[in-house]
Amino acid sequence: MYFKNKALELTESIRRYKHLLIYIKGSPDPDALAAAFALKLICENFDIKVTIDSPDPPSLPQNIKLIKEIHLPIRFKRLDEDVKKYDAYAVLDHQSVSVEGLTGVIPCAVHIDHHKKTIKKIPVDFEILMEDIGSTSAIIILLIKELGLSFDEPEWKRAATALYYGIQTDTDNFQQATSLDMEALAIITPHVDKNFLKKINHIPFPKEAMNFLNLALQNQVIYKEWLITGIGFIEKKYRDNIALIGDFLLKREDISSVVVFSLVEKDKGLTLDASFRTRNEELNLNRLIKELSKNGGARRYKGAFQVNLDYFVHAPDPDLLWKTVHDTTIEALKKKIDDAAVGGIGYIFKLAKRKISSLFR
Repeated sequence: MYFKNKALELTESIRRYKHLLIYIKGSPDPDALAAAFALKLICENFDIKVTIDSPDPPSLPQNIKLIKEIHLPIRFKRLDEDVKKYDAYAVLDHQSVSVEGLTGVIPCAVHIDHHKKTIKKIPVDFEILMEDIGSTSAIIILLIKELGLSFDEPEWKRAATALYYGIQTDTDNFQQATSLDMEALAIITPHVDKNFLKKINHIPFPKEAMNFLNLALQNQVIYKEWLITGIGFIEKKYRDNIALIGDFLLKREDISSVVVFSLVEKDKGLTLDASFRTRNEELNLNRLIKELSKNGGARRYKGAFQVNLDYFVHAPDPDLLWKTVHDTTIEALKKKIDDAAVGGIGYIFKLAKRKISSLFR
């Protein structure tokens, strides 16, 4: 009944507009890309024109292949000065709908996300924020089911394939998939391009990622079951490798959480980017990240933040800048780990119990 009512609300909201801009915030990952494409199909069913824009191109070969071979209609460009040519905008797979140059200029029509909710509220016509689901793609699929829409089979095959991969990547190969994710998968699985999924799932670890992984291993710091590591300066086009390395390092049995951070050089600017991964169900990762930086957040097992450091782009000694950022970030993370919800006596008892248990293995 929830999705049935929400499907009706979505229809009422989008039919107020003739041209909608779907704006992908941050690096375009499969879940955001697939959800955007599916929302575009929904809108076009009601004769609503849709444009999908992302300020940043993808960097991982899997994401590039997804866009190219599924023919996802997405433009990689900064916002036009004349954004009023759109009647409204939508944000999917991101905690916040705040977009500089859009918010307050045109209304936000749609916000669909599965991350932790933010305190800051901006008026939105239609909103679904669900923390008990593993992907935005699954939410979109369940809305389509209740809308009873039918699409041309070739077009639906493209969408279903992208949505399947979106769920797969955001649920760690279905390990964190909820019952709602599985319900959504059952709806689209008969329509997916299995050959494409096989190809994309067998793309090898990128060569650039291997280089960054070596740096991550050299620089790792282990602190209370956390692995923290910095990989120095990287170019914007390799930014997605930060998260990829975090996923890989979390496979270690002796740690429960990972942070990988880097200074990302882009558009004559500089940001500190950090990617978080955890297996600890008790950890409030979103709160920990928010205390480090307001420009960040998390769902249950994954998160990230960015800190703008454009002021330091012309630092005369890059090595000294990196050492300062590295040491400061390590100390800030250690303090927040100590202050986290899993800290205190409960955490110490849990850690001691594991160490004692290991003696009897």
